[in-house]
Amino acid sequence: MTSLLVCNTPVHRARATTALLLGLLLAGLALNSVAEASDTTEFTGKAYDPDSGDLLYTEEHRLERVDGVPQRETVRYVTPEGDELAQKDMTYWEPARPAYRLTVIDPERTETVEPETDGVSVESVESGFLDWSDEENYVIDGGFHYFILDHFDTLLDGDSVEFQFLAPTRTRWLGLRLRPIEQADGQLLLELNVRNRLLSLVISDIELTYDIETQRLLRYAGLTNLPKPGGGNYSANIEYSYPEGNQP
Repeated sequence: MTSLLVCNTPVHRARATTALLLGLLLAGLALNSVAEASDTTEFTGKAYDPDSGDLLYTEEHRLERVDGVPQRETVRYVTPEGDELAQKDMTYWEPARPAYRLTVIDPERTETVEPETDGVSVESVESGFLDWSDEENYVIDGGFHYFILDHFDTLLDGDSVEFQFLAPTRTRWLGLRLRPIEQADGQLLLELNVRNRLLSLVISDIELTYDIETQRLLRYAGLTNLPKPGGGNYSANIEYSYPEGNQP
């Protein structure tokens, strides 16, 4: 009884109120200290014709991240005259396997890819569902960049990396090999080729150049995933540029 009477005195009530307010303040500070840091980065890729050197189109990227992990990305493909060729909207459920929707103006079509627990659902020129397993690495579209980052040290050591890449228009997995070619002037040159010998005769190798310190993609040379109005996909040499202080 004595303790209850003491706690009901004005002095103790004031102390209790102060302690409560202090506790709430500290709790708020703790919540702020673990709050997720989000940021948005915009960067571009200029795609040039490999033969003439003419500008074919520009990629306009807008990437949203939380604590450095990609969440959403929008890519607009724009002609030199400013007309939109296509737009791709990605959601990174996993960095290497994003969901996306590609809307192409000419030829008019939409491509949708939705990863699930045990595979991926594809709606494209051909549609269907593809399984995946834990036995190999499976990569989807723009997640290729984050797959490379996950294996960057392996590539720097001179070792190759193999994986299965989604070919949405055929609704199939395509076995690819990524191997380091050269390190020079702070850059890492990588070559991407098809593991199947017969397919390698008709699908040309792709070259990618990364800055070793920042791990940014600087150049891409080869077949792209952007359809051409006349059929097929663009082949291009793409040069990427980034704002200072931001790294996608």
